[in-house]
Amino acid sequence: MEVMSVIVSLIFIGYISKYLGILREEDRSVLNKVVVYISMPSTVFLTILKNVSPKELPLFIKLPISIFLIFSICGVVGYILGRYLKLERRSIGGLILVCALGNTGFLGYPVIYGFYGDPGLVRAIFCDMGSVIASLLIGTFVGVTFGEGKGERNTSLYILKELLKFPPFLACILSILCVILGMEIEDIPTFLVDTLNYLSKATVPLIMISLGLSLSPSSTRFAIKYGILALLVRTGVAPLLALLLSLLLSIEGLERKVLILQSSMPSAMMSLVFSLLYRLDVKLVASACFITTISSLIILPILKKILG
Repeated sequence: MEVMSVIVSLIFIGYISKYLGILREEDRSVLNKVVVYISMPSTVFLTILKNVSPKELPLFIKLPISIFLIFSICGVVGYILGRYLKLERRSIGGLILVCALGNTGFLGYPVIYGFYGDPGLVRAIFCDMGSVIASLLIGTFVGVTFGEGKGERNTSLYILKELLKFPPFLACILSILCVILGMEIEDIPTFLVDTLNYLSKATVPLIMISLGLSLSPSSTRFAIKYGILALLVRTGVAPLLALLLSLLLSIEGLERKVLILQSSMPSAMMSLVFSLLYRLDVKLVASACFITTISSLIILPILKKILG
């Protein structure tokens, strides 16, 4: 609970800063850029290089594959729910996104690091690789299929370009190559390691403050029931799928715990990006993001206690 208290406090700092006018909601884009382009790549690179050996890579690669499958199946569940409820196409698309995509980076990193330290964080990073790929594939497909915006003509090329523009993903690939080549942290100049360490320490607080700026309680009144549906999928269906896949793929120990927790993360804020880009049901998506995020602050510690 101490870990979640720190996380809640940092989120509250972001929210109260917005309320007092110290920061504006638009400022989150600046904070997000600092995180995505500077501090998070530093965290990813250092964590993998310090904690992963070449013999562990085959096991860790199972994590992004599992997350991708889990998110895809949850998206199908969202589609079935939307059709059953006879929602319009834009709303079905929004429901698919909030059911499928989990916040494995902006909430997953701080939570898993707080629970399990660096060993947990490195596994969370590998899970996030699968999440990034799933977000781009599912988000683009849903946007083009159910939205009203103009999608890229060449979807495959668009996804590839977005992956190559996402620094944490590139840092992950670079660090894996370094591990394969036998490079260790001692092989990097000390001043560079120290610089990356300082930048890395900014990741968690900046992520939480940015998340606080993003939260909008007023959005819940528009689509509470859809937010609850997304919560049931994200914290019910997803962890059960993670448990099943971990048994099928022989994922055990800390890898299984992190996989289950990462699969249970609340609806990703990227869902809002796709809903705005492709003109999906923004109110539904915003409501689901708020409800699942706030609820996860209570549910995740309980799930962690169950996992042991």
